[in-house]
Amino acid sequence: MKALSSAELRIDNLDDELQFTILRERGWIGIALGSSAIAGFGTYAVLQQSVLSLCCCFVGVAGLAINWAQGPYTVFRISNRRLTATGNLERWSATDVSIAASDVKSIGWSSGGNDRSSGIYVWHGQNGLKSTCVLPSLSDKKAQAVTDSIAARFPQFIIKSAPVISVSLGLEG
Repeated sequence: MKALSSAELRIDNLDDELQFTILRERGWIGIALGSSAIAGFGTYAVLQQSVLSLCCCFVGVAGLAINWAQGPYTVFRISNRRLTATGNLERWSATDVSIAASDVKSIGWSSGGNDRSSGIYVWHGQNGLKSTCVLPSLSDKKAQAVTDSIAARFPQFIIKSAPVISVSLGLEG
């Protein structure tokens, strides 16, 4: 086990589709910090006899358990007809998503924000206002490899990343 978390990206060029697979390996530092934070918060909740704090602690434990149960893999497949993502999408309830290719307005990397993960997003629906993360926890460098592959194989999809928002500098393009 490594000290820091890592994500390995594999790109497979299949017959009529591209398949992107991410394997995440959790680092022991992240596991130790997350577990310590929840244990510390739980201890505080018990000592203070705070039911609300204890409930928050249980939500944190449930989130870790759900993430662990979903596994370390995310698979994203894209074809001329459909985009599908399965596996660990870093959501509480969904482990798969499917979007008709005709519904897609653009595909690109987003830094996330508002409790959303960074990664590859698909903007779809009327006016492209709905966004769905299909490859979560992906760095911008790995996302560039994904979008380059999509643009080369499926030029009909618009590749357009969301702007990066910085608290200190504002919009960073």
